[in-house]
Amino acid sequence: MKIDNIDIYNLRIPFSRTIRHRLYSRSETQSIVVVIRDHHGNKGVGEGTPREYVTGERLNRSLMGTRVLSQKIIGRKIGPINDLHALLNDLGETDIAIKNPAAFCAIETALLDLWSVISQKSLYQLFIKNHNIECLSYSGVIPFVGNEKELLNVIELIKTLKLTSLKVKVIDLESGISQLKRIRGKLGSDIDIRVDANCAFSMKTAMAFIKKARPIHLSAIEQPVAKDDLTGLKQVSENSEIPIIADESMYTPNGPFYLIENDICHGLNIRLSSCGGFRKAYDIYQQAILKNMMVVLGAHVGETAILSLAGRNFAMMCPEATYLEGSFSKYVLKEDLVNEDISFGSEGVVPLPVDSGLGIKIETSAIENWSTRYSAISASDNRSKGWNS
Repeated sequence: MKIDNIDIYNLRIPFSRTIRHRLYSRSETQSIVVVIRDHHGNKGVGEGTPREYVTGERLNRSLMGTRVLSQKIIGRKIGPINDLHALLNDLGETDIAIKNPAAFCAIETALLDLWSVISQKSLYQLFIKNHNIECLSYSGVIPFVGNEKELLNVIELIKTLKLTSLKVKVIDLESGISQLKRIRGKLGSDIDIRVDANCAFSMKTAMAFIKKARPIHLSAIEQPVAKDDLTGLKQVSENSEIPIIADESMYTPNGPFYLIENDICHGLNIRLSSCGGFRKAYDIYQQAILKNMMVVLGAHVGETAILSLAGRNFAMMCPEATYLEGSFSKYVLKEDLVNEDISFGSEGVVPLPVDSGLGIKIETSAIENWSTRYSAISASDNRSKGWNS
C-alpha cells in the first residue's frame, strides 16, 4: 500500500457531566484523531489523548507532533506486514514520537487499522495468531462525586449493570474513606473495589489510608503518592497489604521499565495513548507479566469509539491483565463517532472484536461534526496544508 492522504483533527465532544479527580476536572474530550488513506481509498483511523498532568503532553504540541510524524510517512510504500512493523519501530524511536506518545498512538493505530482492513483481519491479529479470550469484561469507574444524590445515582447504575469490578477515585483520606464505606455498604461484599488516588497522598497519609481501608476490603490502590516520588511509592508498596499500582509514575524520566526492574510497585496501569500505542504498551505488558505484576489495561476519560475499540483489540493480546477499563461511551459522551452503542453492558461485558480493522466503521463525517481540522497532508503535492499551525 502507499500512504496517500493524512488528515489530523482536534476533536472536542461535550461530556454528559463534568468528570473530576484529584488532578483535573474535564467537561469535554481532548483528543487527536488521525485519518490515513492509501492510494486505493482505503481508510484507517487512530486517536490519541494527550494529558499534560500524566505525560506532560500539551494539546497544541501534540497536534504539531502528529503533523511532523505524518510528514515522515506520507507517500511511503509499505510491502509485507514486516515492513509496517519496521516503519512503526523506526518512527516510534524518533525524538518527536517519544516526546508525544499520544500523537504516535494516533498515527500507529490509524496505520494498523488501515493495514488490517486491507488484509481483512482484526487489528490484534497483526500481533498474535491465536487467543484464548472467551469474554472481555470491563470495570466501572466512579469519579470524585461531591453530591450525595449524584453518587447514589451512579451506584444504582452499577447495581443495574451488575458490574463485577469497580474503581473509585478519591481526593483525600477522610472523604475517600467515607465515600468508600458508602459504596461498599450499598453494593455489598461481592463486587471487587479498588481505588485511584491520582497522587493524592504523602507516604504517611497513604499508609494511614490503607489502615483505615482494611474493613472495606480493597483489591488495589492506584498511584497513592506524587508522580515523581518513586521512593515513597516503593516504601508504600513494601509496607502495604493491598497491592499498589502505578499510573502517573510510569511517566517520569526513569520510565515504566525502571518500576518493573526495581520492584517499585505491585502493578501498572497501561494506557495505549500514554504509552505510545500498541507496540510500546505491549512491550510493557509482557515485561510486567514476566515479573508477575498486576496489570490494568486503562483508558482516559473521554476516549471515543476509536480508542475504545483499540483497547478491546489490545485486551485480546493481553490475556493475563487483571482489570480492563474503557468503553464508557454513552456513560460519558453526549455523542460518539459511531451509531452503534459500543459501551459495556451487563456485567461490564463487550463483544470480542471479529470484524476487520478496529472492528467498527467510523465515518469521517462524524469526526468532522465534532472537530476542527488541524492539518491535511497529501502525497500528490508533498506538502502540508495546515490550520491553526
